[in-house]
Amino acid sequence: MCLHYFFSLIYYILKRQIVRTELRIHCKCRTIVYKAPGQATGKIIEATAAAGNWQDGAALIANDQGHSFATALQHVVRENQNVKFLAYNNAPPGVPSIKTKSNSKGVIILSTTTDSAAWIVHTVPGFPAAKTGYSWPLAENARGHLLICLTILESQINAIAASLLLVQPLIHYNDIPKTETAAMPYFNKLAEGKIPTLPPFTSRQTIRTQNDAAPVIVHIYSKSESSKYGEHELIFHSSFRTVFSKLFHAIAPLRVYVENYHDFLEIYKKVIVKALKKTIKVWSRRDSKLKGDCRVSQRHIRLIKSPAVVVDHNTNLEADITNWAVSDPGNIFCHIDKPYFKNQTREPAMAICIDNINIFTRFDAIAAQLEDWHDINTSINLFNYEEKMLKFSELLALFFFIKFSHSQTSKCQDKPGNAAADWAIVYKAPGQDTARSWDNGASAFTNNAGHSFAKTLEDVVRDHINIKFLAYNNAPPGVSNVNTKSNSKGLIILSTAADSAAWIVHTVPGFPTARTPYSWPAAENARGHLLICLTISESQINAIAASLLLVQPMVHYNDIPETETAGMPYFNKLAEGKIPTVPPFTSRRSIRTENARSPVAVHIYSKSESSKYVLKKTIKVWSRRDSKLKGDCRVSERHIRLIKSPAAINGHNTNLEADITNWAVSDPGNIFCHIDKPYFKNQTREPAMACSFSQIYRILKHQNVRIKMVMVTTIVYKAPGQPNGKIILSTAAVSWDDGAQALSSDNRHSFATALQHVVRDDGNIKFLAYNNAPPGVANVKTKSNSKGVIILATNADSAAWIVHTVPGFPAAKTGYNWPLAENARGHLLICLTISESQINAIAASLLLVQPLIHYNDIPKTETAGMPSFNKLAEGKIPTLPPFTSRQTIRTQDAGNP
Repeated sequence: MCLHYFFSLIYYILKRQIVRTELRIHCKCRTIVYKAPGQATGKIIEATAAAGNWQDGAALIANDQGHSFATALQHVVRENQNVKFLAYNNAPPGVPSIKTKSNSKGVIILSTTTDSAAWIVHTVPGFPAAKTGYSWPLAENARGHLLICLTILESQINAIAASLLLVQPLIHYNDIPKTETAAMPYFNKLAEGKIPTLPPFTSRQTIRTQNDAAPVIVHIYSKSESSKYGEHELIFHSSFRTVFSKLFHAIAPLRVYVENYHDFLEIYKKVIVKALKKTIKVWSRRDSKLKGDCRVSQRHIRLIKSPAVVVDHNTNLEADITNWAVSDPGNIFCHIDKPYFKNQTREPAMAICIDNINIFTRFDAIAAQLEDWHDINTSINLFNYEEKMLKFSELLALFFFIKFSHSQTSKCQDKPGNAAADWAIVYKAPGQDTARSWDNGASAFTNNAGHSFAKTLEDVVRDHINIKFLAYNNAPPGVSNVNTKSNSKGLIILSTAADSAAWIVHTVPGFPTARTPYSWPAAENARGHLLICLTISESQINAIAASLLLVQPMVHYNDIPETETAGMPYFNKLAEGKIPTVPPFTSRRSIRTENARSPVAVHIYSKSESSKYVLKKTIKVWSRRDSKLKGDCRVSERHIRLIKSPAAINGHNTNLEADITNWAVSDPGNIFCHIDKPYFKNQTREPAMACSFSQIYRILKHQNVRIKMVMVTTIVYKAPGQPNGKIILSTAAVSWDDGAQALSSDNRHSFATALQHVVRDDGNIKFLAYNNAPPGVANVKTKSNSKGVIILATNADSAAWIVHTVPGFPAAKTGYNWPLAENARGHLLICLTISESQINAIAASLLLVQPLIHYNDIPKTETAGMPSFNKLAEGKIPTLPPFTSRQTIRTQDAGNP
């Protein structure tokens, strides 16, 4: 049934009814405003005017009072305990780039104290925003718009809802209590998102690390759980008789049958390759179902051979629990929170993709050996590595140093943990207790000082009044046998005294333990691990949370005060465990690291559990893989190339058997992605997330930072069997360095410092932690595989997002405690220092991958303007149809984020 036709029938009847209204709902019986293009005021027809002629509007439509619709919406844009409403809009306020087949926009308003209601139908995108004050989008003055208001009885609402069900509107707000709608079955279905057939739609959000000059753009791709739509029958009968009684004596039931279809999102192929439009080479455990895919030329999935070498650290897929991919051609690296299994197609998953030539080059070197693909003309030289790969000695400098004056650590840290950095990456190969960057780590990860992450986590593992954090881990510290769909591990750290934050993403289970001394799980030295730290502005935290919400991370600790996240709705939802129950979709968010001069751009891609997308770009993927997902070469220059295992990280060998990281680099390009799920066929039905960096770093001598926090941007790759990782960080020349200490050390290394206020108390540092294996919780089952922490300072605009692969790590407020069992596996830890403004975009992506949040102490005062973060914190998983989301954030370096 056409909505226009149905609306006309309702109006035909309603305009002849005598409707009594309370002044609480200020909509006349019938009001129509038409605003012509280029006009600031509209023409109005109202029921009380003579002859119903067009009249000049009483005031500018942008004014918050003095005209019809400003008054009609006054209790939509402001609080009134007796007026409740449901709002729908295909372009909802504050959510950019959503694609839906529905184009409907409107509000249903009712009074809880009398039989008084109104239905407003309009054409204005992003309007009105609920409970935030009247704010007409001035850009819309250039366009023509129509606004229609009908004052109705509440008994009419169910018939309106029955019609809206057919046009599948996107509902972005509803506070109408069920006591008001107990007898309205269609309205209840509409409000609960029980749309008969909802098409996939996409959303892109971007967060940036906090570097103002050159922030790192982070795209967060996340997907929620799968949704399987079957045949639906809608029967319109008694509720319509009331509406049409004057036109018809009886109404026969109307049945609408919806075609049964399945949309299952596989994070690697249907999300990452589609977004990058490149082949990816995947390092991930894989099952026997997902194979390398070469059916589409240049849109392949190539599986990296195991074992592999991370410089001089060996790794293998048996021991390495990381899932990552690189694009082919470059420059993209992705960390994925779920392996390359078939079952992840129905589970939430997340990938964090970084577009950065230097990070890409490091992982691309590991991805040099790929598994053979079938049905391809091998005489075509698709990948000339000798021409594409740079020698380590020829690499551009990537890192920069930052001056600081405080002892708080809500920023990423340099190799020894002595100075703040825009970002840092540590790859710890299996059997190694230190990581490289790709320089040797400063010390063993088991050390509690002297390396990047020990310093980064110092206010996570101990108390600090100004450092707060949220930690998530699918294997949370001290919690055994947790069963979650999420595989994400990380921390979001912020300073409450300054705009300073960091995001640490890693692969280490049970690490770090919040507010307890730094304790690297020594057992993890046998496994490959990846630790990534991004220093961000606190404004980036909400974007991170938006993506984390989708991968359903297990948040095991959060002490970030609400005062710090008052404007971060997604972070607050993440922190409160309000995981969205939405059908599959993907999202893209972008953030920047905080370096004002050269921030690193980080794009966060997340996918829900199901949907279908096509390949767009070649990536080279390091991830465990199954026998079902293969490298994909069906589409020219849109391949997924699988990196051969074993590989080396500057002297640390790694292999897919022990390495649990999932990452990818683009080819061509500067993009590195961390993905939270391996290259398994089953992840096509699971939520997933990827983060990518998209800015080349140069050496910066210093940066003015109000608060000493974690590294601005840090990546640690711990190869299987290595206690130390290999580290890349923004304060050093761009090559893998050895980790400053063993990851099990509770200080003197990057992530120990980055997490110090996650594992310990700090009055000003609050965080939300998610992990599909939360600390101390055994046998948790989730579809999400995401692990990370969103950390912010309550006394400054300072935040961090840590994404990692370590189960059960970090444990909130219990001291730094790296799970030593994870030394046998490969892990990836990424830390981004961001502005707090980035947090909501992060949360928007996390919402889709439905992370398991095991801790959150970020106060709502900090996230008041972060709706996605608040939903993430509160566990409000969206009940939305499948779509993708892209979020972009920037690291906090103002010069080169």
